[in-house]
Amino acid sequence: MLALHLQFEVYDQVKMLPSFLRCFPSIETLIVESEETLEPSSNLGLKFWKDTIPIDCVKSHLKIVYLREMQGTKTEFDFLMFIAENAQKLEKMFIVLKNVLSYTSREAVAAKLNDLDSANWASGSCKTLFKFSRTHGGGSAWNLKTGSDFSCPDPFCCE
Repeated sequence: MLALHLQFEVYDQVKMLPSFLRCFPSIETLIVESEETLEPSSNLGLKFWKDTIPIDCVKSHLKIVYLREMQGTKTEFDFLMFIAENAQKLEKMFIVLKNVLSYTSREAVAAKLNDLDSANWASGSCKTLFKFSRTHGGGSAWNLKTGSDFSCPDPFCCE
């Protein structure tokens, strides 16, 4: 399992992600928590992900992906499409939307998430689950309060 924080709207962080994933060739579970970006600098699009040299762990090993605190940015969707179209072993994709999204933002995110249904899934099929963050007001699942909540068997997971 690999868990990390990422600001999808920060160019250097997104650009580094493929190289970082190559350092972990056998991971089966990837958990990415999207962090809010105050000063966006990314203009990377789906072309960036399509031009990315194949990543072994994504192509041959990745079975479960969590995207936590999703804010609905284009860069987040591009990343999800990349995973969907390249992860041949993918069984489950969990998308946890940030709790503080407005109604109109939720509607826009829902419309974009429908595009995932039309993706050319490399695995043939994948169970996709969408839910809202269980942390009050959004915020990280990786904090002392959530981590010490023993009613939840795994604070990283959102099942």
